Amino acid sequence: MKNTYLTLAACGMAIAFGCHSGTTVSEKDPKDSSQKAEIAREPDNQTIADTNLAATINDFATKAAIGGMMEVETSARMIKSTENPDIQTLATMMVKDHGAANKELMFIAKKLKLQLPTELPKEKTEILAKMEPLKEDEKNQFYSDLMVKEHNEAVALFEQASSNETGELKTFALKHLPILKLHRSHAISVQKMSNSIKGDKGDRPLKISKEE
Repeated sequence: MKNTYLTLAACGMAIAFGCHSGTTVSEKDPKDSSQKAEIAREPDNQTIADTNLAATINDFATKAAIGGMMEVETSARMIKSTENPDIQTLATMMVKDHGAANKELMFIAKKLKLQLPTELPKEKTEILAKMEPLKEDEKNQFYSDLMVKEHNEAVALFEQASSNETGELKTFALKHLPILKLHRSHAISVQKMSNSIKGDKGDRPLKISKEE
């Protein structure tokens, strides 16, 4: 009988020890899993931070992108809202040339991991809002004045970039500077003619050439 009691007691201790050991392991598992999960998340957070820092801002590229978008947007609106052939010719040139330049700049920015604006800033949209309700002859004048102003600023910007930038941005500036100067010259001619016939309603063509 005594041996039976001893055997039962030994079995009971073994079971208790086994249960205690199992509990200890299970209590540690959640903590270990949590620590592993935290470690696993850290690279993801770092990757996000690296991605955000990857796109940098270049002052020349930013201003060139805004100028290009502005000239395309205002010119596209003028093509639809004026019957004056010379204004339409100027506006069509702006849409074609600046549209192509904008795509080229976007391609360069992607390669260099530069962040470009995708919308016009408030000061530019306010100009568009001011132009929109004008009568045709007033809008022709407003647009020609705006194109001279925009291209004066663009030429100065690209001249500076031609000296200060490096690599593909410098090449871009050098390539488009002569085009911008040609645009400015054309815009000035249209502006002068527009000033001379402020009283028309857009139905008289602006004579840019010397031919009558």
